Amino acid sequence: SGRVNPRLRQLFPQQAGSTSPGLARWHSAVSEVNGWLVLPMGFGGERHVTTAAWHGDKVLGAAVARELQAQCVGGQDELTRRFCAAVSNEHMAAHLDQLLPLTLLTLLPPAEERAAQVHDCGTLLEACVERVHHSGGADAIEELARYLLATATDTDADASEGEGGEARARREANPKGRLLELGGSVGPAEQVGGASHSPLFRAAASLGERRLAAEGGSKKAAEKAAAEKAAAEKAAAEK
Repeated sequence: SGRVNPRLRQLFPQQAGSTSPGLARWHSAVSEVNGWLVLPMGFGGERHVTTAAWHGDKVLGAAVARELQAQCVGGQDELTRRFCAAVSNEHMAAHLDQLLPLTLLTLLPPAEERAAQVHDCGTLLEACVERVHHSGGADAIEELARYLLATATDTDADASEGEGGEARARREANPKGRLLELGGSVGPAEQVGGASHSPLFRAAASLGERRLAAEGGSKKAAEKAAAEKAAAEKAAAEK
């Protein structure tokens, strides 16, 4: 039907007149998701969210593949191009305000800050997909897949296939997200010294069998430094 749930109209006032594929089922389903179960570490969440996002990525990928088949898209190159554009982190990050309810968006940094955390945005949406799938929302996920395919552009495909300088800069600005991509993690920072007005925090990053610690003047600074240290060691080892 063309009718919009009044509650969803309040949550998404700018979408009422949108010509993009409808998202009513998706919005209804994702509005029931507990934000603290899908918030990635880069946004202050828990490590277990990366596992949920892994499953959500597979579920969403299957839904996008089915939709491509339903649209009779042919040719391996074209299928791959459109698939990658639809599920790229850059594309999901650009549409996050349209895809998530205010109850989740209020847990995130402002949009201008999220621009440097596209991986975390993708992880968040994929974790939401996993929760919706767990709740039996297959139709909602199919709806999301149609929307992502309809709104994806060639720019999204290019971003998913290779990183330019801007994309690399965003990744470098978010070392915790980069470390997660490499399969590592950063534990919460703890105060190890300093005065009350000038505390010193230490955080430890894990990558494979390596555990690297770093310090900083705030929890965020210590965690960032530890992530940078671990990612740098990984890069040096691969040279």
